[in-house]
Parts: sequence; structure tokens; C-alpha cells
Amino acid sequence: MATRPDVAPALEGAIRGDSLFFKSPNKPLIDMSRNTGFFDPFEPDELPSNPEQVVPRAPRLLLSGNTTLAMWNANTDEHIAVQPVTGTGLDYTELARANHFMRDWRRNEVKPIDPQLVLGLLELQQKARRNGFSGEVRFLSGYRSRATNEMLRRKTNGVAKHSMHIQARAIDFSLPHVPIRETIRLAKELGLGGVGGYASFVHIDSGSRRAWGLS
Repeated sequence: MATRPDVAPALEGAIRGDSLFFKSPNKPLIDMSRNTGFFDPFEPDELPSNPEQVVPRAPRLLLSGNTTLAMWNANTDEHIAVQPVTGTGLDYTELARANHFMRDWRRNEVKPIDPQLVLGLLELQQKARRNGFSGEVRFLSGYRSRATNEMLRRKTNGVAKHSMHIQARAIDFSLPHVPIRETIRLAKELGLGGVGGYASFVHIDSGSRRAWGLS
């Protein structure tokens, strides 16, 4: 499916705050005229300079119930449903499908996403389903090539120079019709790594456990 350089039209409703529960400001995710965008002026999604700050975690394999991760890519308008884990472990064929879905769509480059993040996102979707959520995860960003990251740094403030997106260790997403603060709470419950809360999406990564932005 062909990619588009602009934000998918279907995302405009989310940006306007078309939700059963909340309203968000009527503004785009990236406002080039004000030189603001996805990130605040600090760079919390970078890896810490001290490796000892990174907390090792056991593999997340003990998922039960509905193990299908359903997503919509707001940039390419692609939809996907993957089952990244089976009763015996990771399904690398399904993970490869997820990696392509979470590619750097601007350059059509693929890099394997940290499987812990994929499973964490599935776990988060499972938690939301138990609270009545029945939709797809709205996916915004996964792997980001260094060239794309530098392009975004030139166009908007606060994009981390050594962003964990470059290492395929970060995902930006939202859950349609679920309040952002509730999504942030669910993300923090994962205990996976970094959680960044923004007006219209949530960032998770597999770095050290830390949080910034909305809470």
C-alpha cells in the first residue's frame, strides 16, 4: 500500500479529540509554523549515559487470552493483526510481519523491533480489552532511521539526537476512544521501560524505567 507524506486523514479525528471520553486541542501532531511537535524540548527517549541505569527484565512470554495484536498505521493506512507469541515461545514469522508494519515508512527501511515492546504493546491492548476496548492500536512510530530522525530534528524541536526509535527500541501509539491518561496508566503498569505521555499519543521504550510528560 502506498505511503503518504502527510498524516493520514483518519488521524485527524484523533487529533481533534474525537473520543467518547475526552477532548484534546484542535492542533496537528507537528506544527511546523511554531516549531513544535511530538516531543518536549528535553530528550527523555535517549538511552541513559550510564548503562547501569538500564534495568534488565525477564522475557514477557506468559500472555493468555486474546494474543492477537491488532494495529492501524496512521501514516500508511495499513492494518495488521499478528500473534507474536505461542504456547511454546515467540513466533518469529509473526514478529517479522510486525517489524515490517513498524518500519521507517519514509525510507521503507525495516529493523527488528525489540520483541519485548511488541509483547508489551499486546499486553497493554489486552488490559484495555478487559475494560471494554475493542478497537485497534493506532500506531504512529516504531523504527526510525538516523536519516529520518535527523530530518525530524531539523523540522521540529525536541526530537532526541540518539532517539531509541533509531535502535528500534521505542513505539509511539494511542488507543482510539481511550483517554490518554488512562493509556499512560496502562503503559506504566507494564513496568517495561520508559513511558512518555503526550497530548495525543504515548511513547514506550525498552530503556530504563522512567516517565515524563503527562501523568
